Parts: sequence; structure tokens; C-alpha cells
Amino acid sequence: MADSRSKNTARNIVFAFANKMVAILLPFISRTIILYLLGEEYLGVGSLFTSILSFLSLAELGLGSAIVYSLYKPIEDMDTEKICAFLAYYRRLYRWIGGVMLAVGTLILPIIPHLIKGEPPEGTNVYILFYLYLINSVISYLFAGYKQCLLVAHQRSDIKSKITLAINVLIQAGQIVALVLTRNFYVYAFVPIVGTILTNVLNSVVTNKQYPEYQCRGVLEKEDKRAIQKRLSGLVGTKLNSIVVHAADMIVVSAFLGLTATSIYGNYYYIMSAVNSFVVLFFSSMTASVGNSLITETNEKNYALFNRIGFLNAWITGWCSVCLLCLYHPFMILWTGEALTYPIGVEVALVVYFFMFSSQRTMLVFKDAAGIWYEDRYRPYVCMVTNIVLNLVLVHKCGIYGVVFSSIAAFAISIPWVNQTLFKTLFKKSSIGNLLSMGYYALITLAASAITWVITEWLPLGENRMAIIGWLFARAGVCLVVPNLIFVLCYCRKQEFAQVIKMVSSRLRRKKAKAGGSKI
Repeated sequence: MADSRSKNTARNIVFAFANKMVAILLPFISRTIILYLLGEEYLGVGSLFTSILSFLSLAELGLGSAIVYSLYKPIEDMDTEKICAFLAYYRRLYRWIGGVMLAVGTLILPIIPHLIKGEPPEGTNVYILFYLYLINSVISYLFAGYKQCLLVAHQRSDIKSKITLAINVLIQAGQIVALVLTRNFYVYAFVPIVGTILTNVLNSVVTNKQYPEYQCRGVLEKEDKRAIQKRLSGLVGTKLNSIVVHAADMIVVSAFLGLTATSIYGNYYYIMSAVNSFVVLFFSSMTASVGNSLITETNEKNYALFNRIGFLNAWITGWCSVCLLCLYHPFMILWTGEALTYPIGVEVALVVYFFMFSSQRTMLVFKDAAGIWYEDRYRPYVCMVTNIVLNLVLVHKCGIYGVVFSSIAAFAISIPWVNQTLFKTLFKKSSIGNLLSMGYYALITLAASAITWVITEWLPLGENRMAIIGWLFARAGVCLVVPNLIFVLCYCRKQEFAQVIKMVSSRLRRKKAKAGGSKI
């Protein structure tokens, strides 16, 4: 079973990584084309609409996560009838959610212009554009989007990733061609609708072929519905908080600072989110396997697994933070130009934002895998209110600094709280040790950041574009070597370091043995 979990996790990570590469690189090209052909205000409009629709997606309330968790045990027990009943229940709720999103989106159309400080881009009908974004968001709920839960629960997210990868290439390529040939933002917004329809059709066909025994039939027992409703009562806050962290920030920037400011913040957030998404996919691909381990393994083994994953998260998050700190500014100069960059103070604040957000990833993976949503139901609301209140208060006094600080303050509340809930509910032990470990990792990351920053600042900045590119690559080389060397020196005596090295070496030996066997 452990080998199967490892195989599924590795496969999920590989295809999720490939999918994420496409999902980051091609939209990056699209954003660049929009920036230079249409102007930064169109980027601001797109970011604003995406954030508004994130709020509308709250209707989903985390139902997908609750259903996937509920499927772990019937899948383990091979209880086909219960799985079919869950699927029928899921389909019915998803269609209801899609209808609610469409209705609410239509009702809020009149207030859309009031969320933009100043005027929208000349000749742009924000109502039509918003409705195109809205239709793309609700399609999956109204049709076959619910079937993806079977792939995730069976630890076959790689199949979903393959489909998404292929369709994303078509969508993004179509958007790029549309921008270059027509320079029409309406066409750009329409292309994803076609792609979403194709994705749902392919997911439905593949799922039916992979799991023909699962059909939407039967009625879910009342106690199963109550269990889902209990999990949802905790997931509502989690869903709200995860959306508010970014969506509220973007809406506040648009409403109080304008579309150009929204575009600049959106560009910085895009790069930070791109880096973070690789950290996230590495761990989210483990969620189903961690869920399976929590059911089949002892508490001691699961705690050891938590420490290993936490160590990996600390290393990856620390290294990515150092890279962002040292490479943010030169990269943004090359991409958007000096006029659309932030001062170093804002960039440092965004790196702190990234580090704190990513530091809690291991805890959130185990919390989701264990279904600890009801026990954690109050934390997200407190964090969300903190974020919104500070956003509205500080944006007037501090501008963009206030927006970023509001999220940092919310993370400062979230991290110790979710840590305490996880250890009390799952591991049944004190959470202080993990907080101390996280503090130690943060101090090492701070030291690595300071040392790497000082070294990269010695490298001279070129005066032309090619010299700046060379400067960027030189700084990247320093970021590749220096922080990782510091991490090795500081972590080499930790038990988790030895365990990770042993695990990686073992897997490499098995792959080498398989490769050697295939040649004979």
C-alpha cells in the first residue's frame, strides 16, 4: 500500500507539474501581449473580474473537498453503491450551485463599474466582459465538473492533469493568436469558454471509461449527509478565507487605487503565485495519499511523515523566498519596465507574504486530508475579518503597503491557530515543538536571504537590456548555490534531513534497477 501511495503521489506530481508549467508560461505570454498591445488597464480589468468571480465561487463552499474526503473509506471498502450515491448527491448540489452563481452574477452587474476607480479602458463594455468571465466560471458546475472527484479520490489526479494540460495548451494558444490577430479583448475572454466545455466533456468520457461501475444512482443515507454538512460548516470559513486573502486585496486596490495599480499588483502577484503554485502542487498532489495513510497507518508513522513533509516544505519555501527577494526587481524591470515596478520595501513585504502563506502548507495538507474542518471552523473567519478591516483602514494611509500588510497580519493569526488545532485533533500532542521548528526554519531562511542579498547586490547592474538579462542570470546563479549551501550546513544534522536523503536515494536505486532490468 505504501509503495502504491508513493507511486500515485509521484505520478500526480509529475503531471501536475507539467500542467502547472503550461498554466503559468502561456498566460505569462498572454499577459505580456495584453500589456504591450492593449495596455496595463486591460490587465487590471481581467484581474478584477477574476477576483469578483472568486467570491461567487463561494457558493461551492468547499463541497468538492468534503466529497473527496467522504469517498476515501467507501473506495477502500470497495462499496460501489455508496460511491454512486455520493456521486448523485454531488451532481445535484453542483447544478444548484451553478444556478446560484449565474443568478448572483447577473444581479451584481450594475455595481461592476463602481468597483473601478476612474474610467474603464476606452470603448470597453465591462458588462459584456464580466458576463463572459461569469459564463466560463459556471459551466463546470452546470455540466460534468462533479466527476473529477472520482479521479482525485482514487489518487489519479494525473489523469485530470493530462486533460487539463492538453486543453490549457489549446486555450492559451487560442488566446495568444486572438490577441495578435484581432487585438480584441472580447475574443480573448470568449476562448476559455470553449476550452472549459471541452475539459468537462473529456473528463466525463475518461471517468466513465476508467470507472464504468460508478453511475449517479441511489440515495445517500442521512448520516452521510449529516457528516458532509458538518464538514462543510467548517469548510465554509476555510473557503472564504482562502478567497479573501487575494480577491479582497485585488478589489480594494481597484476601487481605491485604480486599474493601473491593479495591473501592477496583479503582475507582482502573478509571479509570486506562479512560484507558490509549484510549492502548492507538490503538496496538494500528496493530499489523497496522506489521507490514505491517515486511515491505514499508525499515529506515530503519520507524525513522522508530517515532520518529513514539513522539513521539505521549509527547505523549498525558504529557497523560493530567497529567489523572490533577489530576483523580483530585475525580472519585473525586464518584463514590464521600470515605470511599472514597486520599490524594494513593497517587494520585501511581498516576499514575507509568500513565506508566511507557504509555511503553513504542510499543516493545511494534513488538516484537509484528515477532514479537520469543523474543529477549525472559527479560525478562517477571524483571519478573514482581520484582512478585510485592515485592508479598508490601511489602504487610505499606506497605499499598497497597507494591502500587503493586512494579509501578513492574517497569516500571523492563522499559523499558530491551525497548528494548535491540527496537533490537538490529529496527533494528540503539544504543538509547541512544531512552532519552534517553524521558527528555526524562519531564522535560517532570514539568514540565507540576508547573505544571498548582500552577495547579489555586489553584482553590477547593466545599462542595456542584454546586460540586465546577464545580471538577472548571475543573480539567479548565486540564488541557486548560496541558500542551498546554507541550508545543508544548518540542516545536515537533523533527523528529517537524513530521512529525506535516504528516501530519495532509495527511489533512485529502484529506478536504476528497473531501468537495468528493462535492458536485459
